[in-house]
Amino acid sequence: MSGRILELVARIHLDWKRQVARALAPHGISPKQIFLLRRLKEAGGLAPSAIADLLHADRPSVTSLLDTLQRAGWIRRGRDPENGKRVIVSLTPEGADKLASVPEVLWRSGRTAFDPEACLEPSEQKELLRLLDKLQRALAARA
Repeated sequence: MSGRILELVARIHLDWKRQVARALAPHGISPKQIFLLRRLKEAGGLAPSAIADLLHADRPSVTSLLDTLQRAGWIRRGRDPENGKRVIVSLTPEGADKLASVPEVLWRSGRTAFDPEACLEPSEQKELLRLLDKLQRALAARA
């Protein structure tokens, strides 16, 4: 493989992420922060290791992100009631308020003002998804 496919995927992702970051900046939140707040709301709480996996990030980077979110008052770290040695990160009421204060049109995939997937026909979207999933599975099998 020439690497062109992954180069294009990476470029598309970065360009899209920059557009979302610019839209979110006036609200004082980054794409990674709002993504994590959404996941915490959905899950009710996550261990830092699960957050690292979710964000494809190393533990020190996740710790830094969690420190920032905790200082903002959007998350709390507490002990897992089932395993007192384990930490669970959960959304605070202030974090839920922050999440609710940011219009979904700025960050919600498929609902944003500009949807880059809209240039593809439904059949093209389905085929691209199938092919990218195949690439991801092949990479995961080698990991």
